[in-house]
Amino acid sequence: MDGLVNLTNNSCSCRKFQLEQLPCKHVVAVCRFLKVNVYSKASRYYTRKTWMDAYSDSIYPVQPHGRWDIPEDVRSQVVLPPMARVMPGRRKKLRIPSHGEGTIRRKCSRCGSGGHNKSTCKNNIPLRNVS
Repeated sequence: MDGLVNLTNNSCSCRKFQLEQLPCKHVVAVCRFLKVNVYSKASRYYTRKTWMDAYSDSIYPVQPHGRWDIPEDVRSQVVLPPMARVMPGRRKKLRIPSHGEGTIRRKCSRCGSGGHNKSTCKNNIPLRNVS
């Protein structure tokens, strides 16, 4: 595989292991090879006990808008949207491709080579022998 795993530092070259604190596919492969429990490499925040402790207290719903107690100084303030300025120049119509998403390689329909199209083709096309 294409990942470099360090189980002592809980790190992988794909950085998914460090960001999510869950074993990525590279860590799972190494743990299976070394016969190490994969679940022991996950953060303690993903354990059942942590989730139960987080939601053990009551969560109270928000009251209807009419029953809110809003101080008068907050109520009197007017909040406006930020000042947005349209940037000069032509707007982009094409979306920006994501990382790892390749571009489509186009080729000339006349000669078959890349870098140009049929209308700008300057390559000589050999004639077919007609017998």
